[in-house]
Amino acid sequence: MDPRFLISLLCLLAPSAMSEAEDVRPGGATTEPSFPAKWNATWTDRLKKDLLTSYDKFARPAEHTNTTVVNIDLTLRHVEMDELKALMTVYCWVKMFWSDEKLRWNSSDYGGLTRLYLADHEIWQPDIVLYNSASGTEVDHYGNTHSIVHEDGTVLWVPPSLFRVFCDLNLRRWPYDEQTCLLRLGSWTYDGDQVDLQLDDNEAEFDLMVQNTQWEILGLARKRNVAFYSCCSEPYIDVTFALTLKRRSPTYNALVLTPIVAIVALTLLTFLLPPNATEKVLLGGCTALIVCLFLLFFSQMLPAMANHTPLIVTFYSCTLMMVTVSLVLSVLVLNISRTLHLMNVPWQLKSLLIGRFGICIGLGNYIRLANAEQHGMIGGNLGEEMREHPLDDQHGEEHHMIPMERQAHEPSGTSRTRTMFYDWILVAAAVDRLALLLYCLLFIVLAAAYI
Repeated sequence: MDPRFLISLLCLLAPSAMSEAEDVRPGGATTEPSFPAKWNATWTDRLKKDLLTSYDKFARPAEHTNTTVVNIDLTLRHVEMDELKALMTVYCWVKMFWSDEKLRWNSSDYGGLTRLYLADHEIWQPDIVLYNSASGTEVDHYGNTHSIVHEDGTVLWVPPSLFRVFCDLNLRRWPYDEQTCLLRLGSWTYDGDQVDLQLDDNEAEFDLMVQNTQWEILGLARKRNVAFYSCCSEPYIDVTFALTLKRRSPTYNALVLTPIVAIVALTLLTFLLPPNATEKVLLGGCTALIVCLFLLFFSQMLPAMANHTPLIVTFYSCTLMMVTVSLVLSVLVLNISRTLHLMNVPWQLKSLLIGRFGICIGLGNYIRLANAEQHGMIGGNLGEEMREHPLDDQHGEEHHMIPMERQAHEPSGTSRTRTMFYDWILVAAAVDRLALLLYCLLFIVLAAAYI
């Protein structure tokens, strides 16, 4: 056998022999070997073992005759609103504290330990849920955070929470609307004799808010509700948090409200063009197209609501109808001003238009033209200016429209026909002026209703 192997074996056996010799005391007594401790238990470990060994987290930690009072409050972090789904999402911290009779100890018995940090799955917690939740069957609103337990049994739990609720949106004054949405919290299984919800006296805090670029929080109102039902004699308690939001509107001023001024101006300018100007129809058609595009934009931005139709949508809808009517009036005015009439304007109507009434509605220029033609005073450049809109139809002899180019070369014997022409121009201008005044009044009424 190799000598080196024997030497190594003796070295290994020597310490064991020495240990056995040292363990033998005089008289044959032996001593236990001193091993290092495998687990250095702290006061926290001993306290948790004593408190939770027989603890049932599913049983309310109080006698059935006693009431567990749960104080609850919210600290808002962020708010989102989805108008198309009428859904509000609230990111917040829910502060709850209550007294657990099973989690009491004397700090002097545990090295002066006054607080204990326990996970949410280790102890009983009140089953506070969101009654008006929009998350369907999901009732786990809270994050998995630890609780702080004090030696008198008081438990503080502040989990980050996510609430989704449906809101009854009133978009009537969109985009200057204010919305109030409710968060209704209460125990799912316990009545008011077992779990009593209370509110703190502190004011709502918004210091930790992450501001929303579209909504501004105006306030958070809190209310404790006690309800009795015919089936049961015990009360049922819940707390309601009413969150009031106001929409930030500067962007909508440029996107929605500023174009209104242009649309109104284009609609009114239609009536300021000369009665025989065919551009009236083109201008009215372009205005109607612009309004239709904005209505399509609103259909994408806003939900279809049975009630509370936004006033801005009503305004654009009424404007579209008014533009359509203005197109009809433009065609009527063109027909009056450019058609060959074989009868005179009724004297009562003409006397009304050439009198004070016509001057008041802005027909002074057309009255002077009609009077000048009647007395044979119109001619030269003035007559040419009134005929500067020739017909597109070159076969004017077989059409009902007045052949303008021929009128410039007609003999003086046709002055009666020309007088009737200017009289009907006066009537067409009167229709334009009356429509202008009526539309101004209607736009003022619509604007007043919106404001």
